[in-house]
Amino acid sequence: MFYETANGRTVLPAQLTKEASAIKNKQWSGQMRMPDGRTVSLSVLPQGKNFVIHLNAQPETDISKWGLSIDARSDEYYAGLMERVVDGPQAASWAPGITKAMNLRGQKIEMIVKPTTSIYAPFYLSSRGYAIFVKGTWPGVFDFAAADPSRVKVEFEGPSFEMKVYTASDPATLVREHALDAGPPFMPPKWMFTPWRWRDEHTQRAKYYDGTPVTGPFNSEVMEDVLLMKAYGIPNGVYWIDRPWGPGLPWGYDDFEIDEQRLPHFAEMVKWLEGQDARTLLWIAPFVQGKMEKEALAKGYGFAGQRRPLNGNNYPTVDLSNPAAKAFWQDGVAKLLKLGVAAFKLDRGEEDLPDNGPFKVFDGRSIREIRNAYVAMYVEATYEVAQKYRGHDFVLMPRGAYTGSSSYGAFWGGDIGGTQEGLRASIVAVQRSAVMGYPNWGSDTCGYNQQLLEQEVCGRWLGFSAFTPIMEVGPTRNVAFWNLPREPSYDTELI
Repeated sequence: MFYETANGRTVLPAQLTKEASAIKNKQWSGQMRMPDGRTVSLSVLPQGKNFVIHLNAQPETDISKWGLSIDARSDEYYAGLMERVVDGPQAASWAPGITKAMNLRGQKIEMIVKPTTSIYAPFYLSSRGYAIFVKGTWPGVFDFAAADPSRVKVEFEGPSFEMKVYTASDPATLVREHALDAGPPFMPPKWMFTPWRWRDEHTQRAKYYDGTPVTGPFNSEVMEDVLLMKAYGIPNGVYWIDRPWGPGLPWGYDDFEIDEQRLPHFAEMVKWLEGQDARTLLWIAPFVQGKMEKEALAKGYGFAGQRRPLNGNNYPTVDLSNPAAKAFWQDGVAKLLKLGVAAFKLDRGEEDLPDNGPFKVFDGRSIREIRNAYVAMYVEATYEVAQKYRGHDFVLMPRGAYTGSSSYGAFWGGDIGGTQEGLRASIVAVQRSAVMGYPNWGSDTCGYNQQLLEQEVCGRWLGFSAFTPIMEVGPTRNVAFWNLPREPSYDTELI
């Protein structure tokens, strides 16, 4: 065990823990005076077969990190932590020829939520019958026998450190106990488990794909999808409209208003979809644009340290630790709920946020400490306003997750590559997500990046998605399986 300050790393002497091996059913604690004048305290609290371990020091000033290592056997297997197959750039998880899979052995993983395959939990389980859950939201690192083949190393930033050690003879018990501690997971309405359909961008057209004139009152592509799926006997319980759906160029997300040119008679369309047994889902993000952007900046509601990107997107992200800022953003979401929207895709909670710096958010936390926490704050804030208007009849689907997220939403696997390796990465991701305590999960069927729309990959992906909790089919390059931009354009196999 060790702690770090600006002066370097201080290793805790073995005497501090020599009596800890006698712990059975009673709390144990020990203290030791360190050469730098600090008093380090270690406590171990038994909870049945599990243990909570806490480390702190007085004074805690200048302590930036704590860490420890655990013996690793040569054949030991580890799972958890993240949905992406390997750490680093997300595309590495679907690189051609990739062989890494569920086992994290040999990887060094940074625990900071990265876009866009962004489901994380500071929890892993071992084939030796134990699991580790690091409390809090400070960034950290797990090293699974990468630097030293005989050790697992756990290092986390912050002035103190706490983790829970679970023990059980079967992995299901380890997963369940952590899921309940970190959650419990959100219980969705039954309609979430029906097939979903979406496009990345909806265009209002004068003709349907086959040249038939559009005479209906709603967006032509929405009507085409819904009516043709019905004609083909394909169930559709959720219809998802991604951005842009509002006014404002280029992003179409101003002021939580609906663009009536793109989506005419929107409130009536929502009711029409309900008559087709389909709920409406809209894309949202934790930033504001249009008039709300100007007001948020004037009132200081933005996230501390965030700079406006060159393209103006993802800005200003709202400081959800500020009650007034949160209520301001929730009032925007409420406008959509009043129109009958039943579900939201929660995008961008982990994108274009500063990772470090001297800034603090409204509640006094540093931007470093809140970096992982923000995705959970985002889904919780949305849950609060959705519950006010819809009781328990709604679904929230973030792409980012950390401790605290699971009670409020279901999740999807981010902007996955539309290749055979992307499908493989999704198969790993749904299993990793379940281990981490996020059982309700889905992926962009046929992929989001690199939308090749190959018949075999899409066909296999449709089969895979049918057996995941969320079967969402899209964006499919903003077309459908009856007018694909390749041959066969009208793909009877995929239909």
